Amino acid sequence: MTPQQIRDLFPITKRRAYLFSGGISPVSIRHDEAINRHMRQLRENPGDFYMNKLNEDAEECRTIFADLMGCDQNEVALVENTSMGCNIAFDIIELPIAGNVVFDQYSYPSSILPWYLPTRTHIEKRFVDPQEDGILYLEDFKKSIDSNTVAVCISHVTQEQGFRHDLASIVELAHENGAVIIVDGAQSAGAMNIDLHKIKVDFFSTTAMKWLLGAAGVGFLYVANRHHSKLPSHAGYRSASLRSNHEFDWKIDARKFEIGMPNLLGLAMSRVGLKILAEADMNTIENHNLDLSGYCIEKIKALGLNVITSEMDNLRMGIVAVRYERSHDLWQFLFNIGIDTWCHSDIFRVDPHIFNNRDDIDRLLDGIRQFLRST
Repeated sequence: MTPQQIRDLFPITKRRAYLFSGGISPVSIRHDEAINRHMRQLRENPGDFYMNKLNEDAEECRTIFADLMGCDQNEVALVENTSMGCNIAFDIIELPIAGNVVFDQYSYPSSILPWYLPTRTHIEKRFVDPQEDGILYLEDFKKSIDSNTVAVCISHVTQEQGFRHDLASIVELAHENGAVIIVDGAQSAGAMNIDLHKIKVDFFSTTAMKWLLGAAGVGFLYVANRHHSKLPSHAGYRSASLRSNHEFDWKIDARKFEIGMPNLLGLAMSRVGLKILAEADMNTIENHNLDLSGYCIEKIKALGLNVITSEMDNLRMGIVAVRYERSHDLWQFLFNIGIDTWCHSDIFRVDPHIFNNRDDIDRLLDGIRQFLRST
Protein backbone atom coordinates (compact mmCIF):
# COMPACT_ATOMS: atom_id res chain seq x y z
CA MET A 1 0.00 0.00 0.00
CA THR A 2 1.36 3.43 -0.96
CA PRO A 3 1.44 6.50 1.30
CA GLN A 4 -1.35 8.04 -0.80
CA GLN A 5 -3.52 4.94 -0.40
CA ILE A 6 -2.98 5.09 3.35
CA ARG A 7 -3.79 8.81 3.36
CA ASP A 8 -7.10 8.05 1.66
CA LEU A 9 -8.04 5.84 4.63
CA PHE A 10 -7.85 8.72 7.13
CA PRO A 11 -10.80 11.14 6.90
CA ILE A 12 -9.02 13.80 8.97
CA THR A 13 -6.59 14.42 6.08
CA LYS A 14 -9.46 15.92 4.10
CA ARG A 15 -10.12 18.54 6.78
CA ARG A 16 -6.91 19.19 8.70
CA ALA A 17 -3.15 18.90 8.45
CA TYR A 18 -2.73 16.39 11.25
CA LEU A 19 0.93 16.50 12.33
CA PHE A 20 0.76 15.03 15.82
CA SER A 21 1.37 11.29 15.43
CA GLY A 22 3.90 11.43 18.26
CA GLY A 23 0.98 12.20 20.58
CA ILE A 24 -2.08 10.30 19.45
CA SER A 25 -2.97 8.63 16.18
CA PRO A 26 -6.12 9.60 14.30
CA VAL A 27 -8.41 6.77 13.23
CA SER A 28 -9.03 5.54 9.71
CA ILE A 29 -12.20 4.22 8.12
CA ARG A 30 -10.81 0.74 8.82
CA HIS A 31 -10.65 1.60 12.51
CA ASP A 32 -14.29 2.69 12.37
CA GLU A 33 -15.24 -0.64 10.82
CA ALA A 34 -13.30 -2.59 13.45
CA ILE A 35 -14.93 -0.67 16.31
CA ASN A 36 -18.39 -1.20 14.85
CA ARG A 37 -17.70 -4.90 14.31
CA HIS A 38 -16.44 -5.31 17.88
CA MET A 39 -19.44 -3.50 19.36
CA ARG A 40 -21.84 -5.48 17.19
CA GLN A 41 -20.38 -8.72 18.54
CA LEU A 42 -20.85 -7.53 22.12
CA ARG A 43 -24.35 -6.30 21.36
CA GLU A 44 -25.64 -9.32 19.45
CA ASN A 45 -23.68 -12.34 20.68
CA PRO A 46 -21.29 -11.59 23.56
CA GLY A 47 -21.28 -15.20 24.74
CA ASP A 48 -19.94 -16.46 21.42
CA PHE A 49 -17.39 -13.66 21.37
CA TYR A 50 -16.16 -14.58 24.85
CA MET A 51 -15.96 -18.31 24.22
CA ASN A 52 -14.62 -18.33 20.66
CA LYS A 53 -13.09 -14.97 19.73
CA LEU A 54 -11.83 -13.40 22.95
CA ASN A 55 -8.12 -13.60 22.12
CA GLU A 56 -8.23 -13.18 18.33
CA ASP A 57 -7.26 -9.50 18.26
CA ALA A 58 -4.68 -9.93 21.02
CA GLU A 59 -2.85 -12.73 19.24
CA GLU A 60 -3.05 -11.02 15.86
CA CYS A 61 -1.60 -7.84 17.38
CA ARG A 62 1.20 -9.86 18.97
CA THR A 63 1.97 -11.58 15.67
CA ILE A 64 2.01 -8.46 13.51
CA PHE A 65 3.99 -6.45 16.06
CA ALA A 66 6.63 -9.18 16.22
CA ASP A 67 6.86 -9.27 12.42
CA LEU A 68 7.20 -5.48 12.22
CA MET A 69 9.83 -5.32 14.96
CA GLY A 70 12.05 -8.23 13.94
CA CYS A 71 11.40 -10.49 16.92
CA ASP A 72 9.51 -13.66 17.86
CA GLN A 73 5.90 -13.75 19.01
CA ASN A 74 6.88 -15.42 22.26
CA GLU A 75 9.05 -12.39 23.11
CA VAL A 76 6.08 -9.98 23.10
CA ALA A 77 3.92 -9.25 26.14
CA LEU A 78 0.75 -7.20 25.84
CA VAL A 79 0.78 -4.33 28.34
CA GLU A 80 -1.27 -1.21 28.97
CA ASN A 81 1.29 1.38 27.89
CA THR A 82 4.99 2.17 27.55
CA SER A 83 5.34 3.09 31.22
CA MET A 84 3.91 -0.23 32.41
CA GLY A 85 6.21 -2.13 30.09
CA CYS A 86 9.25 -0.25 31.39
CA ASN A 87 8.25 -0.90 34.99
CA ILE A 88 7.86 -4.63 34.32
CA ALA A 89 11.34 -4.67 32.80
CA PHE A 90 12.82 -2.81 35.77
CA ASP A 91 11.24 -5.32 38.15
CA ILE A 92 12.83 -8.22 36.29
CA ILE A 93 16.35 -6.87 36.80
CA GLU A 94 18.23 -8.38 39.72
CA LEU A 95 19.69 -5.52 41.74
CA PRO A 96 23.13 -5.77 43.36
CA ILE A 97 23.95 -4.29 46.75
CA ALA A 98 25.61 -1.40 44.94
CA GLY A 99 25.65 -0.26 41.34
CA ASN A 100 24.52 2.44 38.95
CA VAL A 101 21.90 3.03 36.30
CA VAL A 102 22.57 5.27 33.30
CA PHE A 103 20.09 7.61 31.63
CA ASP A 104 20.60 10.63 29.44
CA GLN A 105 19.21 14.11 29.91
CA TYR A 106 16.58 13.38 27.24
CA SER A 107 15.29 10.17 28.88
CA TYR A 108 11.53 10.16 29.42
CA PRO A 109 10.28 10.29 33.06
CA SER A 110 8.81 6.78 32.83
CA SER A 111 12.36 5.46 32.46
CA ILE A 112 13.66 7.51 35.39
CA LEU A 113 11.04 7.75 38.14
CA PRO A 114 10.84 4.01 38.99
CA TRP A 115 14.52 4.10 39.92
CA TYR A 116 13.70 6.52 42.74
CA LEU A 117 11.30 4.10 44.44
CA PRO A 118 12.39 2.77 47.87
CA THR A 119 13.69 -0.57 46.59
CA ARG A 120 16.07 1.18 44.18
CA THR A 121 17.25 4.24 46.10
CA HIS A 122 20.64 2.60 46.73
CA ILE A 123 21.38 2.49 43.00
CA GLU A 124 23.44 5.47 41.81
CA LYS A 125 21.79 7.51 39.05
CA ARG A 126 23.98 8.80 36.23
CA PHE A 127 22.85 11.17 33.49
CA VAL A 128 24.67 11.63 30.19
CA ASP A 129 24.64 15.25 29.00
CA PRO A 130 24.37 16.23 25.34
CA GLN A 131 27.09 18.31 23.73
CA GLU A 132 26.50 21.93 22.71
CA ASP A 133 25.13 20.74 19.36
CA GLY A 134 22.41 18.81 21.21
CA ILE A 135 23.80 15.42 20.23
CA LEU A 136 24.37 12.57 22.68
CA TYR A 137 27.58 10.93 21.52
CA LEU A 138 28.64 7.36 22.24
CA GLU A 139 31.87 8.68 23.76
CA ASP A 140 29.82 10.45 26.44
CA PHE A 141 28.02 7.22 27.31
CA LYS A 142 31.40 5.52 27.64
CA LYS A 143 32.25 7.94 30.45
CA SER A 144 29.19 6.84 32.47
CA ILE A 145 28.75 3.13 31.70
CA ASP A 146 31.14 0.87 33.58
CA SER A 147 31.37 -2.60 35.13
CA ASN A 148 29.06 -1.50 37.97
CA THR A 149 26.28 -0.39 35.63
CA VAL A 150 23.11 -2.41 36.20
CA ALA A 151 21.02 -0.95 33.39
CA VAL A 152 20.96 1.69 30.67
CA CYS A 153 17.53 3.31 30.19
CA ILE A 154 17.00 5.51 27.14
CA SER A 155 14.34 6.66 24.69
CA HIS A 156 15.11 5.43 21.18
CA VAL A 157 13.81 8.72 19.76
CA THR A 158 13.46 11.50 22.30
CA GLN A 159 10.16 13.24 22.82
CA GLU A 160 11.11 16.91 23.00
CA GLN A 161 14.17 16.99 20.74
CA GLY A 162 13.48 14.34 18.11
CA PHE A 163 16.99 12.96 18.66
CA ARG A 164 17.55 9.36 17.52
CA HIS A 165 20.10 7.27 19.39
CA ASP A 166 22.56 4.95 17.71
CA LEU A 167 20.84 2.15 19.57
CA ALA A 168 22.98 -0.74 18.35
CA SER A 169 26.20 0.93 19.55
CA ILE A 170 24.77 1.75 22.98
CA VAL A 171 23.48 -1.82 23.34
CA GLU A 172 26.93 -3.16 22.51
CA LEU A 173 28.55 -0.83 25.05
CA ALA A 174 26.06 -1.80 27.76
CA HIS A 175 26.54 -5.52 27.16
CA GLU A 176 30.32 -5.20 27.15
CA ASN A 177 29.99 -3.89 30.71
CA GLY A 178 27.48 -6.52 31.83
CA ALA A 179 24.50 -4.15 31.85
CA VAL A 180 21.06 -4.66 30.36
CA ILE A 181 19.37 -2.02 28.22
CA ILE A 182 15.73 -0.97 28.50
CA VAL A 183 14.41 1.11 25.61
CA ASP A 184 11.39 3.40 25.54
CA GLY A 185 10.28 3.04 21.93
CA ALA A 186 7.16 5.20 22.05
CA GLN A 187 8.54 7.64 19.45
CA SER A 188 10.20 5.10 17.17
CA ALA A 189 8.01 1.98 16.91
CA GLY A 190 5.82 2.43 13.85
CA ALA A 191 7.81 5.40 12.58
CA MET A 192 10.89 3.50 11.40
CA ASN A 193 12.24 0.09 10.53
CA ILE A 194 13.46 -1.70 13.68
CA ASP A 195 15.04 -5.16 13.99
CA LEU A 196 15.14 -5.98 17.69
CA HIS A 197 17.05 -9.23 17.19
CA LYS A 198 19.70 -7.51 15.13
CA ILE A 199 20.07 -4.65 17.61
CA LYS A 200 20.09 -7.14 20.54
CA VAL A 201 18.21 -5.00 23.06
CA ASP A 202 17.09 -6.67 26.28
CA PHE A 203 13.75 -4.91 26.74
CA PHE A 204 11.80 -2.60 24.43
CA SER A 205 8.52 -1.03 25.53
CA THR A 206 6.11 1.00 23.44
CA THR A 207 2.53 2.15 23.06
CA ALA A 208 0.09 1.47 20.24
CA MET A 209 -1.51 4.92 20.37
CA LYS A 210 1.14 6.92 18.51
CA TRP A 211 3.12 5.88 15.43
CA LEU A 212 1.68 2.34 15.49
CA LEU A 213 -1.72 3.83 14.57
CA GLY A 214 -3.46 2.04 17.44
CA ALA A 215 -5.37 2.81 20.62
CA ALA A 216 -4.55 4.23 24.03
CA GLY A 217 -4.47 1.54 26.70
CA VAL A 218 -2.58 -0.92 24.49
CA GLY A 219 1.17 -1.38 24.55
CA PHE A 220 3.84 -3.95 23.80
CA LEU A 221 6.82 -5.11 25.82
CA TYR A 222 9.60 -6.99 24.06
CA VAL A 223 11.48 -9.31 26.42
CA ALA A 224 14.46 -11.01 24.78
CA ASN A 225 14.43 -14.80 25.00
CA ARG A 226 17.45 -14.81 27.30
CA HIS A 227 15.35 -13.17 30.05
CA HIS A 228 12.41 -15.58 29.97
CA SER A 229 13.62 -17.62 32.93
CA LYS A 230 12.91 -14.68 35.24
CA LEU A 231 9.63 -14.39 37.11
CA PRO A 232 7.33 -11.35 37.14
CA SER A 233 6.88 -9.21 40.25
CA HIS A 234 3.10 -9.24 39.67
CA ALA A 235 1.03 -12.11 38.35
CA GLY A 236 -2.50 -12.98 37.28
CA TYR A 237 -4.34 -15.66 35.38
CA ARG A 238 -2.63 -14.73 32.09
CA SER A 239 0.80 -15.28 33.64
CA ALA A 240 0.41 -19.05 33.95
CA SER A 241 -1.05 -22.19 32.42
CA LEU A 242 -3.72 -23.20 34.93
CA ARG A 243 -4.60 -26.77 35.83
CA SER A 244 -6.84 -25.49 38.63
CA ASN A 245 -7.09 -22.28 40.64
CA HIS A 246 -4.06 -23.29 42.68
CA GLU A 247 -2.22 -25.69 40.36
CA PHE A 248 -0.33 -24.05 37.54
CA ASP A 249 2.85 -23.71 35.54
CA TRP A 250 4.34 -20.31 34.82
CA LYS A 251 4.28 -19.53 31.14
CA ILE A 252 7.73 -20.00 29.68
CA ASP A 253 7.91 -16.88 27.53
CA ALA A 254 7.06 -13.15 27.61
CA ARG A 255 3.38 -13.96 28.17
CA LYS A 256 4.20 -14.62 31.84
CA PHE A 257 4.47 -10.83 32.22
CA GLU A 258 0.81 -10.34 31.32
CA ILE A 259 -1.59 -10.19 34.26
CA GLY A 260 -5.29 -9.90 33.44
CA MET A 261 -7.84 -9.13 30.76
CA PRO A 262 -6.39 -6.74 28.16
CA ASN A 263 -8.13 -3.79 26.53
CA LEU A 264 -10.27 -5.70 24.03
CA LEU A 265 -11.66 -2.71 22.13
CA GLY A 266 -8.22 -1.13 22.05
CA LEU A 267 -6.74 -4.32 20.63
CA ALA A 268 -9.41 -4.41 17.91
CA MET A 269 -8.38 -0.88 16.92
CA SER A 270 -4.65 -1.53 17.25
CA ARG A 271 -4.87 -4.61 15.04
CA VAL A 272 -6.07 -2.34 12.23
CA GLY A 273 -3.20 0.11 12.65
CA LEU A 274 -0.60 -2.63 12.72
CA LYS A 275 -2.03 -4.20 9.57
CA ILE A 276 -1.87 -0.85 7.76
CA LEU A 277 1.80 -0.52 8.65
CA ALA A 278 2.48 -4.09 7.56
CA GLU A 279 0.80 -3.47 4.21
CA ALA A 280 2.93 -0.37 3.69
CA ASP A 281 6.30 -1.93 4.68
CA MET A 282 8.44 -0.33 7.38
CA ASN A 283 11.25 0.66 5.02
CA THR A 284 8.75 2.66 2.97
CA ILE A 285 7.41 4.29 6.13
CA GLU A 286 10.88 5.20 7.42
CA ASN A 287 11.94 6.75 4.12
CA HIS A 288 8.67 8.66 3.86
CA ASN A 289 8.94 10.02 7.40
CA LEU A 290 12.58 11.01 6.93
CA ASP A 291 11.69 12.83 3.73
CA LEU A 292 8.87 14.79 5.37
CA SER A 293 10.79 15.61 8.54
CA GLY A 294 13.84 16.68 6.50
CA TYR A 295 11.70 18.91 4.29
CA CYS A 296 10.05 20.35 7.39
CA ILE A 297 13.39 21.12 9.06
CA GLU A 298 14.76 22.83 5.95
CA LYS A 299 11.71 25.05 5.45
CA ILE A 300 11.17 25.99 9.10
CA LYS A 301 14.83 26.97 9.41
CA ALA A 302 14.36 29.20 6.37
CA LEU A 303 11.69 31.07 8.35
CA GLY A 304 14.31 31.96 10.95
CA LEU A 305 13.11 29.64 13.72
CA ASN A 306 15.45 27.64 15.96
CA VAL A 307 15.04 24.00 14.91
CA ILE A 308 16.78 21.80 17.49
CA THR A 309 16.27 18.49 15.66
CA SER A 310 19.28 17.41 13.63
CA GLU A 311 19.22 17.58 9.84
CA MET A 312 21.19 14.32 9.67
CA ASP A 313 19.02 11.33 8.76
CA ASN A 314 20.73 8.98 11.22
CA LEU A 315 20.07 11.34 14.14
CA ARG A 316 16.33 11.88 13.70
CA MET A 317 13.10 10.22 12.63
CA GLY A 318 9.57 11.65 12.52
CA ILE A 319 9.72 14.36 15.18
CA VAL A 320 10.76 17.92 14.31
CA ALA A 321 11.29 20.12 17.37
CA VAL A 322 11.61 23.91 17.46
CA ARG A 323 12.66 26.00 20.44
CA TYR A 324 10.35 29.01 20.49
CA GLU A 325 9.28 31.05 23.51
CA ARG A 326 5.76 31.58 22.15
CA SER A 327 5.21 27.91 21.36
CA HIS A 328 1.74 27.74 22.91
CA ASP A 329 0.55 30.83 21.02
CA LEU A 330 1.84 29.31 17.79
CA TRP A 331 0.20 25.96 18.56
CA GLN A 332 -3.15 27.65 19.29
CA PHE A 333 -3.00 29.76 16.13
CA LEU A 334 -2.28 26.72 13.96
CA PHE A 335 -4.93 24.63 15.68
CA ASN A 336 -7.53 27.30 14.98
CA ILE A 337 -6.80 27.18 11.25
CA GLY A 338 -6.87 23.39 10.98
CA ILE A 339 -3.28 22.34 11.68
CA ASP A 340 -2.51 19.95 14.55
CA THR A 341 0.92 20.08 16.20
CA TRP A 342 2.22 19.94 19.80
CA CYS A 343 3.86 22.25 22.31
CA HIS A 344 5.28 22.12 25.82
CA SER A 345 7.06 24.95 27.59
CA ASP A 346 9.29 26.53 24.91
CA ILE A 347 9.17 23.50 22.58
CA PHE A 348 7.00 23.43 19.46
CA ARG A 349 6.82 20.07 17.68
CA VAL A 350 5.70 18.65 14.33
CA ASP A 351 5.24 14.88 13.80
CA PRO A 352 4.59 13.90 10.15
CA HIS A 353 3.70 10.26 9.48
CA ILE A 354 2.89 7.94 6.59
CA PHE A 355 -0.55 9.50 5.92
CA ASN A 356 0.94 13.00 5.62
CA ASN A 357 2.48 14.56 2.53
CA ARG A 358 4.38 17.70 1.55
CA ASP A 359 1.10 19.55 1.06
CA ASP A 360 0.53 19.19 4.81
CA ILE A 361 3.99 20.61 5.51
CA ASP A 362 3.39 23.50 3.09
CA ARG A 363 0.09 24.22 4.85
CA LEU A 364 1.97 24.25 8.15
CA LEU A 365 4.59 26.64 6.75
CA ASP A 366 1.90 29.00 5.46
CA GLY A 367 0.31 28.94 8.92
CA ILE A 368 3.61 29.76 10.62
CA ARG A 369 4.17 32.65 8.21
CA GLN A 370 0.71 34.01 9.00
CA PHE A 371 1.43 33.78 12.72
CA LEU A 372 4.81 35.51 12.42
CA ARG A 373 3.28 38.34 10.38
CA SER A 374 0.58 38.83 13.00
CA THR A 375 3.03 39.22 15.89
